[in-house]
Amino acid sequence: MPSYEVEEIFAGKVIVSHKIVAPTPFRAAKIATNRDVTLRNSEVRWIRVFEEDRRHRAYEYTVIERPQFVSRAGPS
Repeated sequence: MPSYEVEEIFAGKVIVSHKIVAPTPFRAAKIATNRDVTLRNSEVRWIRVFEEDRRHRAYEYTVIERPQFVSRAGPS
């Protein structure tokens, strides 16, 4: 299985880096962040995945943010 370097980036700076073995770059991003990911558009916080075989390919993803549901019910 291929190896990948996964970098979590915020405001242009790498905040954390992971070495991941996974079948695809997409899966490597998901494993490293433990979150669902999708292709990056122009987010400030995003994930860059490099192939470890030195082909210099990079892939860009972002975490899928799930809305937080707040209960509107008052105290019982």
